[in-house]
Amino acid sequence: MLTADTVVAPVRYGDGALLDVSPAPVPATPFMVVGRVNGREEAVRAATPAEALARMLDWLRRDEDASAVWYLREDWPGTVTVIGRPAPGVVGETRRCAHLFPLSPGMVLYGSMVSHCGAELFLTDIEWLGLGSGMPCECCLALSEPARPCLEGS
Repeated sequence: MLTADTVVAPVRYGDGALLDVSPAPVPATPFMVVGRVNGREEAVRAATPAEALARMLDWLRRDEDASAVWYLREDWPGTVTVIGRPAPGVVGETRRCAHLFPLSPGMVLYGSMVSHCGAELFLTDIEWLGLGSGMPCECCLALSEPARPCLEGS
């Protein structure tokens, strides 16, 4: 279960899947991509993990000596859970379950990600999903923090 302070990142730019459960307004670009490309420092914002990874890979294609990482912005109001599964062809179809990847503000990503259940996937091997898409990994669901409903008067 996702907790009340968890924000789920959208899959594609502008898909409206951003779930904002915090009272404060949340910017639409939770991720930053930074690196060194063609001898220059680069930094751009990204709305989704897919957009951040695409930008990073584009930099690496343009310059074989480039270096790049992406991360959840340090000023983001809380934990973000992104949902992804192994891309087609990485594993058999029956093993392509949707994993939950918790990200903390400032958490840097560059090679792989580890889900709640401990599954490690290389960033280039992840197919990003929206909330409610794909067959969920039961272990990820069981190991995620349960929602704590608040009863009135308690």
